[in-house]
Amino acid sequence: MHFVISKENLLGAMSIVLRAIPSRSPLEIATCILIRVAGNSVELTGTDLEMMIRSRAPALEVYREGEAAVPARQVSEIVRRVPEGKIEVQSSGRSVVFTYPGGEMRITGFPPEEFPSFAVEDREGESFALGEGFREALRSVLYAAGKDDLRPIFTGTQFELQDGVLTLAATDAHRLAVFEMGTDATVSCAGVVPAKALREVERALGQSGQVRIYFGSSQAAFFVDTVELYTRLIEGRFPDWRRAIPQAPPRTMVRGRLGNVVNTIERAQVLAGGDTPSVLLRASGTVLSVLSQSEIGELRENVQAEVEGEE
Repeated sequence: MHFVISKENLLGAMSIVLRAIPSRSPLEIATCILIRVAGNSVELTGTDLEMMIRSRAPALEVYREGEAAVPARQVSEIVRRVPEGKIEVQSSGRSVVFTYPGGEMRITGFPPEEFPSFAVEDREGESFALGEGFREALRSVLYAAGKDDLRPIFTGTQFELQDGVLTLAATDAHRLAVFEMGTDATVSCAGVVPAKALREVERALGQSGQVRIYFGSSQAAFFVDTVELYTRLIEGRFPDWRRAIPQAPPRTMVRGRLGNVVNTIERAQVLAGGDTPSVLLRASGTVLSVLSQSEIGELRENVQAEVEGEE
């Protein structure tokens, strides 16, 4: 393997795949970046064995195709600190040399054939594309996903596509967020995708509004521009969140401008105190009152709103 690439492009691709690489792993090679050169493209891959991210960057020159697995953290930290300009990368056996303006770094890598890469295995899955609304859908539900690895099903997001409607749902058993969006997709699929993987998809969508998705029985893959993300689906049955939504008419309904309500609550949170910091909302007539207090002081504000039903 022998190629030349700009520091900007190499570091950009590294920063993307690093988010899939654990700082520690019983399998030492899983802490590596796999570098593969083919054609005029440099492909970097990182994985934590449950999620894999692959990012491509253009090479300035390619003299010899090939691949190498190098320690991710050390290489990325040094590349981040080298002067701006071109970086020449050359491998011979397990030795990889990075030559940059004013110096060089020699790294002993790992056998690239041992890198734990996985790709989509279930060819019976469905493939479809989604537009810009998918990023908004992710932003609307991912915050509600749990972080307790002892209950893995709650760390995922239910992904359901049926009759052209995509439904995402996430819950940590205390709060629930659901988002529905219409699509042009004619396929149907369902599964629980790790929220960690979808957060990386959301981040990648910051560069593009379009995503192509492959959904199988045990894996899912997301393709955004030069980034590919593969993830294993979470096994188990996602909670029946539809039963958690009250079906009876609400006792009290408040309608108001969302921005006004959110800004007021955020100000009140600053002074919320006690063992369980909380903000009190009181609905009456045409006013939503927001109150909070602590040892430092208290805040009271009124927001204009329409209140129907009981106070």
